[in-house]
Amino acid sequence: MSKSFYLSDVKAVLGRFLPLPTTLGHKERFVVASGALLSLLFATLSSYLIWGRFGSIPLLVAPMGATSILIFALPSSPLAQPWSVCFGNFISASIGVACAAFLGHHPVVASLAVWLSILAMFATRSLHPPGGAVALLAVLGWTQIERLEWYFVLESVMLQSTCLVIIAVGFHHLRKVNYPQSARLSENLHRTGDPQISARLGVTSADLDVILAKHGKLLDISRTDLQTLITNTEIQVQRRRHGVIRCSEIMSRHVVTVKFETRLEECWQLLRTHKVKTLPVIDDQRKVIGTISLIDFLKNAGLDVYHDFDLRLRQLLENAHRLTGSRYEVAGHIMNTSVQAKVDDSDILELVALFTDLGLHSVPILNSSGELQGVITQTDLIATLYRMQIDKPLDT
Repeated sequence: MSKSFYLSDVKAVLGRFLPLPTTLGHKERFVVASGALLSLLFATLSSYLIWGRFGSIPLLVAPMGATSILIFALPSSPLAQPWSVCFGNFISASIGVACAAFLGHHPVVASLAVWLSILAMFATRSLHPPGGAVALLAVLGWTQIERLEWYFVLESVMLQSTCLVIIAVGFHHLRKVNYPQSARLSENLHRTGDPQISARLGVTSADLDVILAKHGKLLDISRTDLQTLITNTEIQVQRRRHGVIRCSEIMSRHVVTVKFETRLEECWQLLRTHKVKTLPVIDDQRKVIGTISLIDFLKNAGLDVYHDFDLRLRQLLENAHRLTGSRYEVAGHIMNTSVQAKVDDSDILELVALFTDLGLHSVPILNSSGELQGVITQTDLIATLYRMQIDKPLDT
């Protein structure tokens, strides 16, 4: 018995040294690696075009490889944000060059430079692990680095760090990844002092403050992503307790729609007659190409103030010329093309954030081919969630 316990303890200890599982798919890994490659090539090319005629300046320094991994593989990490990348590398390079200039090029001096760099990065909230390598390189770099001294800070480290960030911002934007991360949680859609409804229920920002203060350790995840993970975990708990209800089960199937060429007068009448807030705009294949709502009418009629409200709206509906000379005649001219839709086999809990955080009144539901199948409104979701609550089995 004791022997088996001993073996299990040994296995548990050795297991801590094994690689942790990753949820990153093969395609995503290739994309991340490609982003790092692209950024390093851009940094090298920029250095060559600017400083290439000066053969003494390195076109790429080694710590940039570590920086590229962070900003592309962990874009939500506080350690990979532009401030940390640029200023963390800058201050580390400055400290390294200063230490080398006053104390010489020695491993002990290099260790001191790294120590000072860590303290400085903590003080300026710019902690960036490759900064330690930058400080080390500034002290122990080969003769080429020693001759550069302060030129190493600006002409190599800052230029290359900035190039990496520029590529990362564009690269993640194309992938619809939030980078740089905002230090603030999303604001109230209505621009009032209240936090969003999703932040008032469940885990709040104040709750996070208390837990993070008690934790007292550095977390390699942004505050926004941490709150998102907690919220998604709560949703998963609800799925486990109540099962999954698909959008196809509660959606309205008889949807009032318009097409690109539908005249604005007809769109306005449909909104009034059917008492709906949004009309999906579809093409001949029933693909949703946009939505049109009361807000779209108000924005495009120039109704910033109440004065002449009825006159301006009537002019819009009668296709009157605006001061710009443009004409608004059909739905396609004023529709909103940023459509938030869901597939019919999606869980209805995925709609909560669309209604609460984005302020949508309805969400188009599509089939696997992208054709419009129905619509779910705020009231549909509220009624379903209420039904789920009263149908919940009593604890025994």
